[in-house]
Amino acid sequence: MWNLRRMRKNQDECSRLRDALENVADLAALSSTQREHLAACPACQEASSDIFTSRIVLRDVPARAALPGPWFASRVMAAIAARESELRQSLDAWAAVPRLAARLTWLSALALLVASTWLLPKSTPVSGNQGAVESLFDSPQSSAPQEDVVLPLENAR
Repeated sequence: MWNLRRMRKNQDECSRLRDALENVADLAALSSTQREHLAACPACQEASSDIFTSRIVLRDVPARAALPGPWFASRVMAAIAARESELRQSLDAWAAVPRLAARLTWLSALALLVASTWLLPKSTPVSGNQGAVESLFDSPQSSAPQEDVVLPLENAR
């Protein structure tokens, strides 16, 4: 069965060794117990290898690459101003759309009004009992029943 105390003690030693590796520049600066643990623990050996490799890689990176140049702030501010002006121009283009839509609405309403009055059929006076205006959709029907009308013949031969 596992010995939980031993595992926890081992994890504490690994944690302390990794903290110590972060703060020392060389393995010679470690204590003798830490060096013994490092020799016995493969996880700590891998961690120390990773730490020292990353230090070597970062040492080769030039220090001036991390520092911004003297004109860095002005270039960034110029780029921000250019982007804001592009956005403002696109917003100005879209600001004209509501004005155009309002004008188009009034123009269409006026066109519909003119077209409806121009295309509406003219009313013609109708005789007597039918009413004054003939509807566009109603069929002309008289209210009286239709009767046959016989016209007299004047010259019958």
